[in-house]
Amino acid sequence: MENNNNKNNSKDEKNKIKEILSQIRLTRKNFGWWIFGVFVAILFVGFVRTWFNPEAHYFDPILGIINLILLPFGHTIDSLDFRMEDILYGLASGAQLTFIVSMVSLIVGFFFALILAVILVNKSHLYGLKLIAQSYVDFFRSTPLLVQVLLVYYGFAESMGDVIRSLNIPMFSYEVFAGILALALNTAAYQAEIIRGGILAIPTGQTEAARALGLTSGQTMRYVILPQAIRIIVPPLTNELINVLLNSSLISAIGVRDLTKKSQSLQARFSLWEVFLISAVFYFVIAFSLSKITKRLEVKLRIPGLGVVND
Repeated sequence: MENNNNKNNSKDEKNKIKEILSQIRLTRKNFGWWIFGVFVAILFVGFVRTWFNPEAHYFDPILGIINLILLPFGHTIDSLDFRMEDILYGLASGAQLTFIVSMVSLIVGFFFALILAVILVNKSHLYGLKLIAQSYVDFFRSTPLLVQVLLVYYGFAESMGDVIRSLNIPMFSYEVFAGILALALNTAAYQAEIIRGGILAIPTGQTEAARALGLTSGQTMRYVILPQAIRIIVPPLTNELINVLLNSSLISAIGVRDLTKKSQSLQARFSLWEVFLISAVFYFVIAFSLSKITKRLEVKLRIPGLGVVND
C-alpha cells in the first residue's frame, strides 16, 4: 500500500511539473503571451533607462532591436528612410500620452460610475438624486463625444485654464486636463450602466440572506453585492476600456498631442501616408495588450456556479 501511495505521489508531482513546464515553455497555445511578455519587458527596460538618463527615450530599446533585425540585411532604420526614426519617436511619445490619458479617464470615470450605479439601483428616489443620475447617464450616452470634449474645453476655459497652466506640470496642460475630464464624464455614464447590470445580475437571495444576518442596505451593497458585481462586469469593462482608448483620439481636436495629433503633425511634415498606418499599429498593440491582460483577469476573477459564466 505504501509503495502504491508513493507511486501515486510521484505521478502527481510529475504531472504538476509537466503542467508548470507547459505554461513556461513556448508553445502555439501561449505564443501570444510570450510575444506580449517580451514586448512588455523591453518597454520596462526602456522606462528604467529614462529614470537614470533624462535624455533617453523609452522607445530606444525597441528601435535597437529593429536595427539588430535589419543589420544582417545590411540596413538600419536610418538607411531605409531617414525620416522613419523621427516618425517612430514622435508616435511613441503620442502613444505614451494616449495611454496615460485613457487610463486616468477610465479610473476616474469608474469611481464616479460606482456612485451613479448605486443611486440608480436604489429603490427610493433619494431626494431627486436618482432623477439627476438618470438624466446624466442619458445625456452623456445620447450626445457625441466630440461635442462633449468641446463643451468641457470651452466651458472651463475661463475658470480653470489659467489655474492649470500656472501649475506648469509636464504633460499636464489645460488641454490634457479637459480631455481627461471629458473622457471620464463620458465613460462614467457607460460604466454606470455596466455596473448597474452587474448589480442586478446578483441573485436576490444573497441580498435577503445578508439582511437576515443583520446587515444594513449600505453594508449589503458594500460587502456582498458590489464585490461580486465588480467581478462579473470585467468582460464589458474590457470593451469599455478599449472604447475609451480608441475614442481618446477625439481629444486631438482640442490640441492634445496624443497619438492621433502626432500622426497628423508628422504626416503634414513629411507628407507620408504611412504615418497613419504606423499609428494604427500603435493603437492595435496597446489595445491588444490591454485585452490580453483583462482576459486573464476575467478568468481569475470569475465566480464559479453563479450562473452568469460558463464554468
